Amino acid sequence: MQRDLEPQVSFPWLIRLRWLALCGQLAAVLIARYGFGEELSWTWLGSLIALSGASNALLTVWVRKNPESRSAAMVLGGALSLDTLVLSGLLAASGGATNPFSVLYLVHITMAAVVLGARWTTLVAILAITCYAALFFLPSQGGGHHHHHHAMGSGDRFSNHLYGMWLAFTLAAGLVAYFVRKIAVTIALQREQIASLREGAARHARLASLTTLAAGAAHELGTPLGTISVAAHEMELSLAKLKGAEEIHEDARLILGEVERCQDILRRMGARATSDASRGVVGVDELEVLLRARVEPQRSEQVRVEASAALGEVKLPREETLQSLAALVKNALDAGPEGAPVLVRVDGEGESLRVCVEDRGPGMADDVLEKAGEPFFTTKEPGRGLGLGLFLVRAFAESHGGSLRLESKQEGGIRATLRLPRKGLVAT
Repeated sequence: MQRDLEPQVSFPWLIRLRWLALCGQLAAVLIARYGFGEELSWTWLGSLIALSGASNALLTVWVRKNPESRSAAMVLGGALSLDTLVLSGLLAASGGATNPFSVLYLVHITMAAVVLGARWTTLVAILAITCYAALFFLPSQGGGHHHHHHAMGSGDRFSNHLYGMWLAFTLAAGLVAYFVRKIAVTIALQREQIASLREGAARHARLASLTTLAAGAAHELGTPLGTISVAAHEMELSLAKLKGAEEIHEDARLILGEVERCQDILRRMGARATSDASRGVVGVDELEVLLRARVEPQRSEQVRVEASAALGEVKLPREETLQSLAALVKNALDAGPEGAPVLVRVDGEGESLRVCVEDRGPGMADDVLEKAGEPFFTTKEPGRGLGLGLFLVRAFAESHGGSLRLESKQEGGIRATLRLPRKGLVAT
């Protein structure tokens, strides 16, 4: 899995490290020349150090102009590759493979493993190993090779020692690249998990506050609705005795029916705030009848449920499932043209149960689709909804280890897909 450090994090400290390395290179050359009296090629070394400085200056300008560029990984990889080549040139001009500063190859490999993906880390490691191997065949300049040759004794022993150094470096480079990259990936994964847990905790906190609000609303509205119900019932009885008051009588019956509907909704809201919401089960074969009962009578015939024959018997938590699917169905009815059918497909997908609700509406823009499901976000006209339906559906799905996905269809409209794991669905 490719996981690169964010450019805004990696670029600034990489640029600072390269300036620091440039100062170190100048200091090393000056100490070698005037401190140890080494004969060095000033033209060659100066050109390499100047190239390194110029590249870092260009990198600084590029970062300021392109702070969020998609080619950040390529630029970072190119900079580290150039640094590896510059280091090779400096080593070739100051002792070759015998120069003790050849260990700095590991620094570039480590930096690639931290800030880049596995591909670039592998490329930088291969480049470093190849450049170090090339130092064995390039003519050595400076005094490092001569002094070390005498210290080691015979030429064969000296050559064997150098080859051993190269093998040790190759092994160390591979191990450093692998383990540092694994650590970087692990840290990135943990950071994502922490962010996901924080988001989930915030979502659960919002759900808890909404649940408390719903329970309070159900309690507070119960008394006035009860009063309206009694008054409407008395009005209905009185109007039934009067001649010529049929229309007013029907209005009273309508008020009474709507009050009963509101009381039923409040009972369900109160049940959701307690453990009663998870009691009872509902079978897939019952969904169509029960969902039609949850929508307005004049639109109930628009709801159709198709269940896969291969699905078998599946039992779902009754109240939570019906509330969630009813919310999706009502959204689909509101989004589509007048009288357009709403299809609810139920089938299996691996170890999950999949429920798809499709509408024939105009659909949503991508930016609106991303916000759908946030509490109190709605595209409906004022008074048509609070923007809590999708939020509660997603909360129900995630509480059972499932998910809710919204996507635009090519032919228009929105497809809402609710996935629930089959294990643990049956209420106890």
